[in-house]
Amino acid sequence: MHLRIVEGVRELRYAVDAVVVLAGIPGAGKSTFLRRVFTDSPVRVHDSAHVRERWMPVLGVLPYALWRPLVHLVYYVTLLSSMRRGQGPMVIHDCATRPWARRLIGWRARRAGLPLHLILLDVPGDVARSGQWARGRVVRKGSMETHCRRWPSLVAKARSDPGSVVPGAVSALVLTRGEANRVQQVRFA
Repeated sequence: MHLRIVEGVRELRYAVDAVVVLAGIPGAGKSTFLRRVFTDSPVRVHDSAHVRERWMPVLGVLPYALWRPLVHLVYYVTLLSSMRRGQGPMVIHDCATRPWARRLIGWRARRAGLPLHLILLDVPGDVARSGQWARGRVVRKGSMETHCRRWPSLVAKARSDPGSVVPGAVSALVLTRGEANRVQQVRFA
């Protein structure tokens, strides 16, 4: 992974078959980053919000808490089954605070022989909570506290040993929201 400035454009570069996990606590700005950087891009972007949006017309009459586990199951099954060599680059939207999900993503990337990289959006809990209110989707208080409690140690580990966060990760880039906002492109070549 390389951060380059080419003709004033700040870009991140990864291998053509790379898997990039874009991580951060809920409200950190992951979805905003993805929409801004990957609109009209051939890169496969996996985000559980896409599954939720597809099912909203049918299951939206029920409280989301009832069908959230199904959304996450479908999301991870789809994600893991599409992680294959020769399919091109992939970006994964994940909070990274669930150890089982990190291990699963790392295991699958290693099994497929794909290079795995991390981008961590390091945003304070109060700023992330404001982001949740702004988008109109607020994470339950207890869940948010768990994300916030786990996050600082993940960032510290990622800086020294990315593979200790997601097994097999070869690089980690930790960005503040301001730094993330200055990234204009992510290229896979």
